[in-house]
Amino acid sequence: MSSGQQAGAAQPLVDVLLATYNGAQYLPDQLDSLLAQTYENFRLLVSDDGSSDATLAIVDRYRSRFGKRLVVVAHPCRGGGVIKNFENLMATSLRDGVARWVAFADQDDVWLPHKIERCVEEMRHLEGACGTSLPCLVHSDLAVVDDGLRPIAKSFAKYQHMDPQQCSPVSLLSVNQVTGCTMLVNRALLEMALPLPPETVMHDWWCALLSGSGRRRFVAEPLILYRQHGSNQVGAKNRGLGTRLWRLLTNGQGVIRRVRALGAATYLQALALQARLKASGQDGAYVSEYLAWRRQPLWARLRAYRRYYAGPELDRLSRCLLWFK
Repeated sequence: MSSGQQAGAAQPLVDVLLATYNGAQYLPDQLDSLLAQTYENFRLLVSDDGSSDATLAIVDRYRSRFGKRLVVVAHPCRGGGVIKNFENLMATSLRDGVARWVAFADQDDVWLPHKIERCVEEMRHLEGACGTSLPCLVHSDLAVVDDGLRPIAKSFAKYQHMDPQQCSPVSLLSVNQVTGCTMLVNRALLEMALPLPPETVMHDWWCALLSGSGRRRFVAEPLILYRQHGSNQVGAKNRGLGTRLWRLLTNGQGVIRRVRALGAATYLQALALQARLKASGQDGAYVSEYLAWRRQPLWARLRAYRRYYAGPELDRLSRCLLWFK
């Protein structure tokens, strides 16, 4: 008998954090997929960022199907954006103190039925090996689909030319290869993550960075249908060489501006991580090493950029050439 078939009382509670904003078009598919989960002992926390469409009416319509498992969380900072919206949910889960683990959910995806169950299984292995006091994170691959759920790519990781199993705590400082909507984190990580520092680039990236002081495990199978459409916050862009060169040729100034802005943001986020690890009594030597390397002249950084920058070679070189302190 799988864990998803056991009685709910035998399963530790999982909080699923769903941040919504004008998501009426796709939200029913996501809610239906949550109701179909084989792991049934979860609580769905919903925080809305001030939707002007039917998002909240749809959530209200699903109350009878979720029962007590659905909780709408008041958002004191509506209009603050996705990071503040998720921070509100994270803080609520931590303050309530009833869930052992927390999963992040996007309003426009579809979870495969065993998504929570598989992540919980891997989390049990992690905590079984290192205990519950270390920050632990489990994440998975995704299948990329279009707005009608038609297949685009069987593997998000391969589509993005990423290798999440090989990324290291130091390479995560520059490139996030942990997809937030697949993540399951334990309470130790949640406690360390909050409050999110102002330098946070994205809430999920910040959590991925904190897992560098604990344990992280990648499930190399798609557990989510990752929907691509015009309103994606991040999206799964094709990172093939031809596509990248075409973007550079057609919008070179814009590409360079975005690369430089990301470079400045990652440096500040690393500084915030260094401070958080110190405050938590964790070893931040690798962060200090990374920051020192970022301050070196170009000729020195060129000798070691592959250690610090993951991904396609063109991406690595562009960061090395365009990222400064």
